Amino acid sequence: MLKPKNVIDREDKGEIVEAEGGGTMTKVYCTAIVLAAGSGKRMGTKVHKQYLQLCEKPVLAYSLQAFQQSDLIDEIILVVGKGEEEFCRTEIVEKYGFFKVQKIICGGEQRYHSVWNGLKETKAGYVYIHDGARPFVNENIIRRGYECGAGTCLRGRDACKRYS
Repeated sequence: MLKPKNVIDREDKGEIVEAEGGGTMTKVYCTAIVLAAGSGKRMGTKVHKQYLQLCEKPVLAYSLQAFQQSDLIDEIILVVGKGEEEFCRTEIVEKYGFFKVQKIICGGEQRYHSVWNGLKETKAGYVYIHDGARPFVNENIIRRGYECGAGTCLRGRDACKRYS
C-alpha cells in the first residue's frame, strides 16, 4: 500500500483514495496556496503577468483550474496584491466558478511575505505553494507531490522538497 510518510500519525486523516500505480492511501487534507501578488516588472507590461490573457482566460485561471479540478485539493488560498482582492474575486474566482478558493488574502512586500501570509491561513495537512503566473501545473504534478509527501515545484526542473 502506498502512503506518504507520517500519514498514519496525523490527526487530519481522511478517506481512502486510490494511489497512482495501484494500492490505496489515506487522504490527508490539502491546501493549495496560489501566489498572485507579483507585479511582473521584468515583463515590461502594464498588466501583471498573472492577469495577462492566454487563450481568452487570465494566466492565473489555469493554475486555479488545476487545483480546483484535483480531487486531492480540499481548499485554495489565493494570495494577491494589495487592492486586487475584489478584482480577483469577481473577475477570476466567481467568473470561472473556483469554489475551492476559500480565502483571498493580501500578499506581502516580497514573495516570502506572501507565502507566510498564506501559511498563516492554512489548516493541518499538506500545503502546496504555487506561483499563479505559471499556468502549466496539472493533476500529475499535484498527485506526484502528494504521493511523496512533499510539495512539487517546477522551476527549470522538477524538485521534491520535504519540510518538517
